[in-house]
Amino acid sequence: MDKFVIIKIMNEAMLRLKRSKKEDCKRNEKIKEFLEDESLFFKIRKEIAIKVLINVGVKEEKLEETYQKLIEKNMYDNLIRKGKIDPKDDNIIIKYN
Repeated sequence: MDKFVIIKIMNEAMLRLKRSKKEDCKRNEKIKEFLEDESLFFKIRKEIAIKVLINVGVKEEKLEETYQKLIEKNMYDNLIRKGKIDPKDDNIIIKYN
């Protein structure tokens, strides 16, 4: 399964968990909005991406590995094919040739 889809599912699960515990879930609601853009991780700095991954529940020892999978060249190429990334877009921070 696509790593990005897994992150979306994890965020949904975290939202349900926080709601059931009556905890503040504003951050995860905002993350849900951001995750509507499949090219998100190509548009944000690594530091911000790591914070997103922490908030959706990625374990600390898996943060770097997960981040790298989300920004792999094949993910980039797939998003270009799907029309989700324009390589000429100045908002894209991580680009491949």
